[in-house]
Amino acid sequence: MKLLALFALSMLVASAQERSRNWNISVAFFAGTQVMDAVSSRGSFESNPVLGRGQFGGSQVAIKAGIAGGVVLAEWLILRRHPETKRLWTWTNYGAGAVTAAVAVRNWRQSSTVTPPSFTH
Repeated sequence: MKLLALFALSMLVASAQERSRNWNISVAFFAGTQVMDAVSSRGSFESNPVLGRGQFGGSQVAIKAGIAGGVVLAEWLILRRHPETKRLWTWTNYGAGAVTAAVAVRNWRQSSTVTPPSFTH
C-alpha cells in the first residue's frame, strides 16, 4: 500500500513538470510538511478523528498520505482544465504546508517522548 501511494505521488510530481515550477515547489513543500507532521506524531495519541483516534501508526500514515495525494491529484486535474488558477493552488499549498508545519512543531514541543529526527550521524 505504501509503495503504491509513493508510486502514485511520484507519477503526479513527474507529470506536473509541464506545469509552472512554482506550483511544483509548493507541492513539494506541502508533501514535506505532511511527512514532518507524520514523523512528529509517531507513537503519540492521535486526536484527529479523520485519521482514527489512538496511537499514531501505519494506518494513520496511510490515511494521511492518501489525503495528501488526493489533494495534489485534485489540484493537478483542476489545473489541466483551468491553468489560470495556478497561483491560487500554489499559495493554497504554501498556506496548508505552513499550518501543517506549525502543528508538527507543536507536536514536538508537547511530547517529551517524540523528538525531532537527528540528521547528523
